[in-house]
Amino acid sequence: MRVYISECVTCSSLFTCRYTRRTCSPTCTETARLMAKREAKHRRRAIKRNAFVANVSPQKVFERDGWKCHLCGKAINRKAVVPHPKAPTIDHVIPLASGGTHEPLNCRAAHFLCNSIKGDRGGGEQLLLVA
Repeated sequence: MRVYISECVTCSSLFTCRYTRRTCSPTCTETARLMAKREAKHRRRAIKRNAFVANVSPQKVFERDGWKCHLCGKAINRKAVVPHPKAPTIDHVIPLASGGTHEPLNCRAAHFLCNSIKGDRGGGEQLLLVA
């Protein structure tokens, strides 16, 4: 019998199984499905606005930003789900409505509430793209 050792795409833990899988548990499978669904929604919005579209993994954006909101600087609740005010969302530094692109460089982690208040306004945040 063959056993595979894999890394979970959601929680990055190692697990073993008898066949190839991407996730370690039903919870991680559901989380991965929801993340893929959200990513598809962002891609559709960007394509609709004729913006440049690259692959953006929300999980990688949240990890890169240390699970902190780039708008208020406070910690993001990892387990919260939209419409919870502290739920994790992807914010476009230069909004798609203002000609921004959907790529990792233009995406930052933000609370649902902070992102909603900001809306499609952007003011001087282009300097964040340099950092």
